[in-house]
Amino acid sequence: MENLVVVLLFVGSIVYKIYTNYKEEMEKSAKRGPQRPPVVQQQTATTDVKPRQYNPTPPPVPQPNISKTAPSFVTKSNTIQEIPDEVQRIRESRKKNPKLDLEEVEEKQEPIAFDLRQAVIQSAILERPYH
Repeated sequence: MENLVVVLLFVGSIVYKIYTNYKEEMEKSAKRGPQRPPVVQQQTATTDVKPRQYNPTPPPVPQPNISKTAPSFVTKSNTIQEIPDEVQRIRESRKKNPKLDLEEVEEKQEPIAFDLRQAVIQSAILERPYH
């Protein structure tokens, strides 16, 4: 029975504290004033407003179309350049024999050496956790 009285007093004191804090907050909020701005009442007396008189703008005067031609844009790449004889000979030989270039490319390809054991070791090294 003694435990029940102690528990009830404890719960009662907690409820009382919550209630007093709530009252204090309500008083503070009342002092702060309303959160919403006050509503402005409609004006009862209106003044007569005279409409403005606008001066019509005159229509635009069409101006004659004068087309100016820009001078042609000339750069170093636009001018005709001399191509060395060696370059011309190589271009002509490539145009005549395009298959020779493909054969040379195919001959240059070498088989790739692949070592599975080494690849597994390198993969394990790369995937190890860092501490």
